[in-house]
Amino acid sequence: MASPSTVLITGILGQDGSYLADHALRLGYHVLGGIRGEPTPDRTWRLRHLGIHEQVSYIPFDLGNADSIHTALRQSQPNLIFNFAAQSSVGDSFKMPVQTAESGGMGALHIFEYARTADHPCRVFQASSSEIFGDITDSHHSEDSVFNPKTPYGATKLFAHIMAEAYRASYGTHVSTGILFNHESPLRGGNFVTKKITKSMVAVKQGRMSSFSLGNLDARRDWSHAKDFVDAMWRMLQLDQPDNFVLASGQLTSVREFVNLTAQALDMKLDWQGTGTEERGVDTKTGRTIVQVNPEYYRPYDPAQPLADVRKARRLLNWSPKHSLTDLIQDMVRFDLSHDI
Repeated sequence: MASPSTVLITGILGQDGSYLADHALRLGYHVLGGIRGEPTPDRTWRLRHLGIHEQVSYIPFDLGNADSIHTALRQSQPNLIFNFAAQSSVGDSFKMPVQTAESGGMGALHIFEYARTADHPCRVFQASSSEIFGDITDSHHSEDSVFNPKTPYGATKLFAHIMAEAYRASYGTHVSTGILFNHESPLRGGNFVTKKITKSMVAVKQGRMSSFSLGNLDARRDWSHAKDFVDAMWRMLQLDQPDNFVLASGQLTSVREFVNLTAQALDMKLDWQGTGTEERGVDTKTGRTIVQVNPEYYRPYDPAQPLADVRKARRLLNWSPKHSLTDLIQDMVRFDLSHDI
């Protein structure tokens, strides 16, 4: 029998899972990491960077395999489950819609079912996403907005989100969801545009790269630090009643401005010339083109993102972000200056 202070984190090798593991360990919890495959050094680099790799116990956990899920949960009997594991890239979901749906949708449902039938107290956090809002015209996105996803990733997250609500209403299962807007950190994977920007700008600064390409520079996103979100996620499972919470900064920033702030953190300045696919960012000191636009990087579907309404999280969780966007970018740049990951 596991200790009543056992936390199971699926997707522990990712950005959110790693920070959540660090948070739980600091509070004295026993942390289990549900992973598919072996915890090799190249996969556990985030936990190693945080200095907690040896404090985590790993168990086999495959969200695409129901038997794997049930076996892992029966044997570990966690009382807190944070479900981060899924195909996590919106862009990749267009290439792998079935895999995205199976792991992110049905995998989450099996976890909810375990929590419903467990013979010990068990609370679940389900990582939802702002992608569930899709193409709607609300001036602000809140927990009560209409959901209308148009991406495989968003549709999958909405299925899990609705099933979490159904389990709460029908069975009284303690499952909360975080409707997460974009959140980044030094531990962000290289397939995300924020990491591509900071890592590429650092490489340009160090002379290892002459230029790089991006997609839609006008795309606007709400970017926060993953550490702030982890704090809110933990607070959710401390509530007596489970609920849904939008997590965001409440501010929108364009990809172009994110590049500008990254350049500023590196004591660089860009002059933007041209429009549309011909736009380019030119280093004002050298006159060299640093950033170009490549239409191949445009998403097949990329609706405008309205502001996020985070009043509920601030009120019920007594939570507010501690890191500004400038703090986040400086954190990422410092990491990329000293690591080649």
